[in-house]
Amino acid sequence: MIVGIDFGTCFSSAAIMNGLIPVTNFSSDTAEGIPSIFMYSRDLGKELYGNQCKGKEGTENEDDIIRYMKRQVREDPDSLSNTVVSGGREYLLKDIIEKYLTYLVSEVRRGARDSGEFKSDEIDAVTITAPVGIAQGQMMASDYNKLLQDMMCRITGLDPGRVFIVQEPVAAAISYLYSSDIRRHYDGPQSILVFDLGGGTLDVTILEHDPQTMTYEIKAKEGDLMLGGNDWDDRLADLVMKKTGIEGFASRLDESKFRRDITEMKQDLSLSEKAGIMFEDSGEDYSVRITRQEFDECTGELLDRAVAVVEKALESYDGILDRIVLVGGSSNMPQVLERMREEFAAGDDDFVQIYEPSKAIAKGAAVFAKLNSSSDGSTVGATIIDIATHTYGFDSRKNGEVDMIYNMIFKGTQFKDSDRIWVRSRTSFIPQRNDQTRVSFRIYESEAAQGEGEDGNWMHYGNGEIYNGLEVSVQVPPEYLGKAKGFNMWPELSLDSNGILEITIRDRAGNRLAYGTTAGGFDYDLE
Repeated sequence: MIVGIDFGTCFSSAAIMNGLIPVTNFSSDTAEGIPSIFMYSRDLGKELYGNQCKGKEGTENEDDIIRYMKRQVREDPDSLSNTVVSGGREYLLKDIIEKYLTYLVSEVRRGARDSGEFKSDEIDAVTITAPVGIAQGQMMASDYNKLLQDMMCRITGLDPGRVFIVQEPVAAAISYLYSSDIRRHYDGPQSILVFDLGGGTLDVTILEHDPQTMTYEIKAKEGDLMLGGNDWDDRLADLVMKKTGIEGFASRLDESKFRRDITEMKQDLSLSEKAGIMFEDSGEDYSVRITRQEFDECTGELLDRAVAVVEKALESYDGILDRIVLVGGSSNMPQVLERMREEFAAGDDDFVQIYEPSKAIAKGAAVFAKLNSSSDGSTVGATIIDIATHTYGFDSRKNGEVDMIYNMIFKGTQFKDSDRIWVRSRTSFIPQRNDQTRVSFRIYESEAAQGEGEDGNWMHYGNGEIYNGLEVSVQVPPEYLGKAKGFNMWPELSLDSNGILEITIRDRAGNRLAYGTTAGGFDYDLE
C-alpha cells in the first residue's frame, strides 16, 4: 500500500494509491480532513486526536486542546523543543507531532481495511509533505524535513529509502498534472504556478514539468508565513464584534464557542450571499448577519498581501505560465478565485483554476511515492530540481567600508545536478588588523539579488539580512602574528537539495582551516 500524507496547520489528510489512482481517505472525519489537534483528556484518562476531541471544545477542557502545531514550528523552529501542557501533562511539541502522525497513519490503515479494496494495510512507501519554508529559512526547513522523515520511519517501520519528503506545492502540482483530465488535454511540458492557501500560511511556487523525463523544475518560491484562513476568521470576528459593540468576552467558554461559530460562518459565506451568527456573552444573546460583500470588503487587505506574493514570484520567473492552480482549504473562499482571476487571468478564466483544495496535496504525495518506489525499492520516477530559497553570504569589509555582506549563493540559484550548489569566493579574505589572532565568518541569509560585474557579490546591509546561526572561526597561524593582514583565506559555501548549508575556509595551498554545517558539527583550526 502506497500512501501520501498532507500534515496541515488546521486539517491533515491522506491518500492511498489504488493501482495508478490516488484515492483520498478521510476515514470518518470531515471533508476537509482530520483536524490537526491533540489533547490529553483528564476525564477519559487518555490521549485524543482529531475529531476524538469533539465535545471537549467549549468546556473547561478547552485549554487542553493543542492546535496549530505546524504553524508554531514555521513561526519559531525552536518551538519543537518547547514544553506544552495538556490535561495537566507535559509534552514536547515534537512528541505531540509524532503522536498525531502515528494516529493519522493508524487511521489510514483502518480506512484501507474498512474499504476492502486493499490486500493488506501494510505500508510499502509513504510521502509526507513539508512546507516551502520555515521562519529562519532553508537551514531550519532541512532540520524539520529530516525530523518528519525520522518520525515516519519509526511510525511505519520503513527504511529512509521508502519514506519521501516533498514540498506541499510540488505535491499539489504533481496531483494536478497527473489527473486524467490534464493528461488528456495537455501531453507536453507545462508551466504552472501553485497558490497554496492553507489555514495558517500561504505558499506560492512556480514549476515547469516535462512529462517525458518526469522532471519537476522549481523556478520560483515565495510565501507569507503569517497569512492563512485563520486571518480571515480574525477579520470576520472583528466585523461581528464591531456590529455588536462588544469589546471582549467576559467568559472564556463563550469566546471559544464564538470562534468556532465564526469559522462555520466563514464557510457558510462561501456557499451563500449572507450568513448569520448567534452567540452569548455574560448571559446576553446577540444575533448578527453578515453579507458576503461585507466579508470581502473587510478582508480585502489580506487578498492584497496574497496577490503581492504571487507578483513577487512572477517577477523572478522569465518564462510563460500555462496555468495558475489554487489549492489549500482556504482557497475555497469565492473571493480568492475571483481576485486571482481579476489580477492574472486577463479574461481567460481557465487560466486560473481551483483544484481539489483539500485533497490535492495528499493525492500528489501518494503519486510521488508511487513514482519513486518499486517493489525492490529502487527509484524509478519523478525528479525535482529545486532552487535556493535565500541568498547566503557573510559579513565583511570591502576597501575599508563597513556594514558589507559578501554573498556567495544567491536566491533562485538552481541545483543543476539536483543535488548541490557549490561556490568558492572570487577573492581571498584577510584579517582586518595586523594584531588579530582569530577571524570569524558569520553566515547571513537575505533576499539580495546578485549585482553586475566583478563586484556583484558585494553589497551593503539592507536586504533583510538575518544571521542564521552558522559561524566558523580561524586561528591566525603563529608565523603571521603581528602581520595578520598577510594571511589569506578562501571561503567555500555549499548548499544541498535538503537545505544543508556548509562553509569551508581554506588557505592558499588549499588546506582546510575551518568547517561548519547547519547539519551540526563544527571543526575549528583544522591542521
